[in-house]
Amino acid sequence: MKSKHDEQTQRVLMLLKIDANNLFTRIKERKTAYLEIFALRRTRTHFPKIFNNRYETTSIMDLSHCGAELITLLDEYYSYSEEMNWYLFATEDMPGTVEAYIDRRIKKMGKLLETLNLFIIAELGGEENPEISEPSPDYFYDEPVDEPFPETPEDDISSQES
Repeated sequence: MKSKHDEQTQRVLMLLKIDANNLFTRIKERKTAYLEIFALRRTRTHFPKIFNNRYETTSIMDLSHCGAELITLLDEYYSYSEEMNWYLFATEDMPGTVEAYIDRRIKKMGKLLETLNLFIIAELGGEENPEISEPSPDYFYDEPVDEPFPETPEDDISSQES
């Protein structure tokens, strides 16, 4: 199926897809390392290397090439990353609580990423670029995970008032 978008729009969409997948991969696969550094050293200087993404510097003109639903999904997806980054920057929680929070966020981000990828593939005309590897679906935690710290409205930053 041929994309209805011009080449510039296709490039923007592909770059956003690559960035979203790379961000998720860094957050998920480096979790043990960055949380260990945080727990042992109580430093936060390494977090920008994990949470850095191109979406934050993407221009309004580039985003104008995306449909309204896709822009909404991009904003929701990248907001989870920003909320995790802020939580890690500001928290005084114990390492176990931090890890439980991050695990819940990774699970939610994974679901959003799957939806985001479907929307981008649809925008690109239904053709997926085989050179771009997407994270494996193990981020859904098919087996129930015993959470010693169930999520409450207090620790879901998105539900807190500004």
